[in-house]
Amino acid sequence: MQHARNAEVRYMPYQENNLWQTKVNTVGFESVPEHSSYPKTGHPAGYSFNFEAGRVLQEFQLVYITKGKGQFASERIQLCDISEGTILMLKPGEWHTYRPNETTGWESYWVGFSGLVTENLNTENPVIQIGYDEEMVGLYRKILEVSNNERPGYQQLLSGILIHLLAYLFYRERDKNWKDKEVLTKIDKARLIIREKINTTISPEELATSLNMSYTWFRRMFRQYTGLAPAQYIAQLKIQKAKELLSITTKTVKEIALELGYESIDYFSTQFRKQTGQTPTQFRATCQGKPNS
Repeated sequence: MQHARNAEVRYMPYQENNLWQTKVNTVGFESVPEHSSYPKTGHPAGYSFNFEAGRVLQEFQLVYITKGKGQFASERIQLCDISEGTILMLKPGEWHTYRPNETTGWESYWVGFSGLVTENLNTENPVIQIGYDEEMVGLYRKILEVSNNERPGYQQLLSGILIHLLAYLFYRERDKNWKDKEVLTKIDKARLIIREKINTTISPEELATSLNMSYTWFRRMFRQYTGLAPAQYIAQLKIQKAKELLSITTKTVKEIALELGYESIDYFSTQFRKQTGQTPTQFRATCQGKPNS
């Protein structure tokens, strides 16, 4: 892993017309060699600090340690060791401090941000271990690249990349919690069966039986993995398939309802409207560019 510079740091001005109401304030990369002083000087007020005193930020920051080892402490966690592959989630208004080990140094990326994207962040754990991830590094590098150019509309692009980074972090954090590969394999198999049999009346209970799992256990594991109960997952896939058929075929609503295994056209229409806010007929008219009657 090589970098052209020992440090790259950007502090961005605010743009009033930011469409996403999310602002990337600062982004940077820093390589701290072993047996060198830390932190380096030259950061603006509000960002600079020393390890003993720590600091309090007025924004969120995600600090990604990509090489080396160090220490971290905050109001929520006592002084602990951190290493390559660690993400630090720093909250505004919360005291924290960190530093690399003198014998190893470290390389780190960070991005500071504020705005609407912060409202739903899970900040319970300030130390997240995801391991070294080239895609995560690529997102930090992209934010640096865009911020260096400062082209028109660059804050909107930065906000989009930041949301991608946060979503990817959420995905990695959830995925690493699945240690039981046998259960994971069964959940994946269940999803495959559901997709293959989307045109039939699929029973979650029968699915569990076919996978040699109790329904209670299957339902709980399925929901933890997908975010939906099996019945909800099946219902959403059926509606997605119905939307596809309504938009690209000339089949009647009744034919589509029967094809997808619904008990009646009325039940199909009720479920479709519940999920989409439109009747099947209204949805088809919208896809064809026709006004709803």
